[in-house]
Amino acid sequence: MNSNDSQNNSPLILLVDDDRTTRMMLRRAMHNEGYRVVEAADGIEGLELYKQLNPDIVLLDAKMPGMDGFTCCTQIKAIAGGLGIPVLMITSLEDEDSVDRAFEAGATDYITKPIHWAVLRRRVQRLLQEKQAEREILKALEQERELNELRSRIVTMVSHEYRTPLTAILSSAELLECYWHKWDEQKRLKHLERIQLAATHLTQLVADVLSINEVESGQIEFNPAPVNLKNLCQEVIAELRLAPGSLHQIRVSHYGDDLEVVIDEKLVQQMLINLLSNSIKYSPKGGEIELELIYYNPSNFTEEKGLSFTEAELKDIDSPVTIFRVKDQGFGILPHEQGQVFNAFHRGSNVGTIQGTGLGLAIAKKCVELHRGEITIVSEVGVGTTVTVTLPSRTSASPLNPG
Repeated sequence: MNSNDSQNNSPLILLVDDDRTTRMMLRRAMHNEGYRVVEAADGIEGLELYKQLNPDIVLLDAKMPGMDGFTCCTQIKAIAGGLGIPVLMITSLEDEDSVDRAFEAGATDYITKPIHWAVLRRRVQRLLQEKQAEREILKALEQERELNELRSRIVTMVSHEYRTPLTAILSSAELLECYWHKWDEQKRLKHLERIQLAATHLTQLVADVLSINEVESGQIEFNPAPVNLKNLCQEVIAELRLAPGSLHQIRVSHYGDDLEVVIDEKLVQQMLINLLSNSIKYSPKGGEIELELIYYNPSNFTEEKGLSFTEAELKDIDSPVTIFRVKDQGFGILPHEQGQVFNAFHRGSNVGTIQGTGLGLAIAKKCVELHRGEITIVSEVGVGTTVTVTLPSRTSASPLNPG
C-alpha cells in the first residue's frame, strides 16, 4: 500500500492495479488534479483498504491475478449497499462481453488501456460530481424526513398540551359569565387568575414550538451586541411574573466587575426563562431558586464570599467567560435519564402529571451552542438540579460568529 500524505479534504481515490508502472502513472495524474490517493497491488488488498478508508471513488483494474477486478467490484458494491460509491473499471479487454461483465459487477463506468489521460480526468471529475450531488440529495431528503417527523411530534404534543389550559379558560369564562353578579371580588379574581395562567402557558407553548422549529430548520438568528447582564436578569425575573404569595422565591446574585458583555440578548433571555421556568415547574413544593451570574476573568478575579463555584471548577478556564448557574430544590432527574434531558420532547419519567413540552432544555442548549458555550447539568433525586451555562465573554461589539 502507498498513500498520499495530504491532510486536506479533497476526494480520496482508491487505486487498485497489479502493475506498478500503471499505478505510478495513475497516482501522478490524480495527484496533479488535487486528489488524495491510496494504492493497492491486488483485489484482496484493495477490498481491505476499501473497508478501512471508505474512499470517494475506486479506480479498479479488471484483470489481476488472484481476485480479479470483477470479483472485487462485486464485493465492494455489496459492502457499499445503497451508498453508490463510484467504481471506474480500467481494462485492456475491449470486447463487448467484458464491458457487460464490468457493469454486471456494479462498475459505474469503464475506460480502456492504453489510458487516454484527458478522458480519465474528465470521467473521474464527472463521477465525483455525481457522487457529491447524490450526497446532497440524500442529505436534503434526510432533513426533510426529520422535519416531517418533528412536525408530526409537534402536532401530537400541541394537541395534547392545549387541551388542559383551553379547558381551564373556557370553564372559568363560562362560570364568570353565569355567576359574575353572584360572586364576590375574591372569587372572580380567582377565576381571572386561572384564565391568565392558562393563557400564559399557551403563549409559552407557542413560543417553544416556534423556537424548536427555527432550531431544527436552521433558521434561528444570532445577533450579538453589548448587553448589561444585571438588567437582563431583572427583565427575566419580571417576565416570569411570580404571583404574590408564590411558594417559590428567586434569589439573584452577581459576582465580578464587568457585567456588560457581547451576547445575543434575545437568545440568552430565552435560555434563562426556560431554565428558571423548569426549576419552578419541577419544584412543586416551592423553595428558593438561585440564579447566580458570574463574570470571570482569570487575570483579575478574586473569589468572593457566597460564590458557589469552587477553585477546582474555575482553574481550567483560561479566558474571560460569563457563567450562569440555576439551582433549585426540586425532585431532581433520575440518573439514567440525565443524558437525555437536552433531547427535544424528552420528559423525565418522574414528572407525574406536571404539564410540559419537553422542549425547554433543547432550546436552551441551542441558544448556548450559538454562543459557542457549554451547558451542563447536575441533579440528585429528592435534592434538586443545578444547570450551569458558560459563555465566552466579549466586552466589545466585534462579531462573534457561531460555528
